[in-house]
Amino acid sequence: MSDETIMEQGRVEFEAPREKRPRGRPPKVALDQGGDGSAVFMDEARAETIIRRVGGYLAAGVRPARILAECESGILAQELERLLSELELESGEPHPHWWKRFGAERHLGALEKWADEEDAVVAHIQEPYAETTVFRRVYGLLRGAHRAGTLIAVTGLYGIGKSFAARQYVLDRPRGPNEPGAVLFEFTPAAKGDNGVLDAILAALDPHSPVKGTTTAKLDRILSLLKPGDFLIADECGIPADRGTGLRFMAYINDHAGIPIAMIGNPTFRNAVWGKHKDLDALANRTIHHALGGNDAEDVDAFMGWRGLSGRAWKEALTNVARSPGRSGGLRGVVLLLDELSRLEVERTPDSFNALAKSYGRVAL
Repeated sequence: MSDETIMEQGRVEFEAPREKRPRGRPPKVALDQGGDGSAVFMDEARAETIIRRVGGYLAAGVRPARILAECESGILAQELERLLSELELESGEPHPHWWKRFGAERHLGALEKWADEEDAVVAHIQEPYAETTVFRRVYGLLRGAHRAGTLIAVTGLYGIGKSFAARQYVLDRPRGPNEPGAVLFEFTPAAKGDNGVLDAILAALDPHSPVKGTTTAKLDRILSLLKPGDFLIADECGIPADRGTGLRFMAYINDHAGIPIAMIGNPTFRNAVWGKHKDLDALANRTIHHALGGNDAEDVDAFMGWRGLSGRAWKEALTNVARSPGRSGGLRGVVLLLDELSRLEVERTPDSFNALAKSYGRVAL
């Protein structure tokens, strides 16, 4: 995801990470093993916690196919879908002990391990991310739209942290098979026209089923899947906005389903909807548009505090890149350069950072 990469901000290896989890997500429960390491105790509360954790990642954009490939128990697609809905594995029907019948405990243990490993990727000794001005504003705009049921758009320069804030919001309030919440999806480069928009929404709402049918059938299915309390967050909206008028369905869905929708995009999205495409005038008129600038000095300060950097030289160097226009700027550009210094095994100093930025054409120094 384009902006998501920015604020994962230098994943680090460390020993014994402390328990520091995003707001609203259920706590991890460690495996309870017998003396030989083979027995895994499972009860309903623990099973539900595992399902919420995995469901949170699905709502944030992880595809089921990836979980199937990485889960060590060899769980099948139908089994994963049934467990996430808290149904008995064999019959697919509700059962008071769904979590311990027909091998469910083994799959749940493997899913818990998968979630632990996924958490470890983004866990840090320090805060897991820097709460910049952009982060707080985007998170707050999403929270307000979710409560009010409105249709909003958030636009801003590349790499400033819009997508990362959206992902954190979804992880805090994920939509599950049996409970409402937020779901995040990203338009791919292939998204085009009406079907490109509807296909992306359907894949997010019902990731276990194939996307098929006429445009009308897809729209009807979307409306039937949505429930009060749901929240659709669409990222990379500049792609479909520049390649058709499919985003008009966002206003239709917001109106007929009564659920909030947030559209996130870069300058391409802003220019398409509030500029050259007259066919999207109705969407522009019905959308509350929040136009952000780039990363500011406060963002850079928050980032430096998070990364343990200090001094005027560092601030000037990072600010030059963070405020650079175009796709190479923003804090994402800063992170990429810092990571490249580490990859090249070059000492991290303001001078080495500036030299690398200049050689990569990130800034004119």
